[in-house]
Amino acid sequence: MQQHKPPPPPSHPTSTTTGRSHRLQIKSAMQPPSRSLSDQFPTIWQASTADSNLTLHGFRRFKTTHLLNLRYLESEIADIDHLIYQIGLGLDIEPSKVDRLGLRECSKDRDVPCPEKALSKQLIHKLRRLMKEYDEAIISFNTIMSLDTFSLLDNEEQAAIADRPLYETYKTRLLRVDQAPRTRQDPLQRYIHRLLRFFRYLRLSKASTHGVENGSHTDYSRRRDGWSSQNTALIADASSRVIVALITAVFLTVPLVVLSHESRTSVQMIIISVCVVAFACFVSVALRATNLEMMVVAAGYAAIIAVFISNGSGSKPTPA
Repeated sequence: MQQHKPPPPPSHPTSTTTGRSHRLQIKSAMQPPSRSLSDQFPTIWQASTADSNLTLHGFRRFKTTHLLNLRYLESEIADIDHLIYQIGLGLDIEPSKVDRLGLRECSKDRDVPCPEKALSKQLIHKLRRLMKEYDEAIISFNTIMSLDTFSLLDNEEQAAIADRPLYETYKTRLLRVDQAPRTRQDPLQRYIHRLLRFFRYLRLSKASTHGVENGSHTDYSRRRDGWSSQNTALIADASSRVIVALITAVFLTVPLVVLSHESRTSVQMIIISVCVVAFACFVSVALRATNLEMMVVAAGYAAIIAVFISNGSGSKPTPA
């Protein structure tokens, strides 16, 4: 009779392969399923062929992700920077008299690394790569943050494509990549912009609550009558210009009217002083003017009132 030999135990490479495949399965199960290019194409096609400029040129800025990338780069560079400083302090070279870097107050580690072992070409290449990525990331982030933004809630078409909760849609910021980076934005304009977004959020929130109570639901398909959008940046810019023009007219008209009925010099000086100080405060706070611009505007405003007073006093008849 033939004796059946038991199968040999699995060798070590087989167990290693099994364990590796098991880890890959766990890793793939933890990752969220990604949409294929064909599934994403209808949504991307709608956004790329839209009629609204907000939809065409509105892109997410990923502020938190940019900052996270900068923090990781900063942490890696900080480790190398600490290593370089410890190598330099370990040389026991006397700092200069001025000591601009404050090397005399720097703390030295207990185990100072040896330059021959710590410094290498790989470390220098890594430092150059990290510094290049760090500098480029900072410049890019600065450029991105200087672009005009609008809320995802301002554009109903993109909000429908994103399909997010209303508050998350209100908090999501998009960039206008078709416009140049802004060099200055007045606080008044920024405040009006924020108010417009908040009022739109309140209106849509009330409409959404009313729709849920009535049992209706939101349709995210493409509408035939067009999508609702609100260019809050343009509205805020125009509104701030109108408000500044009206306030400037008030500051010019009211003192002239008051001074035309006042003949006492002391009272005129008090009125001029109060108006000049108030106008300078308004310009510096609401319009984000520089110190030089504020001085020029205040001096010009004071000169206009002074010329009016001098002409008025010169035209009055002198008593006999």
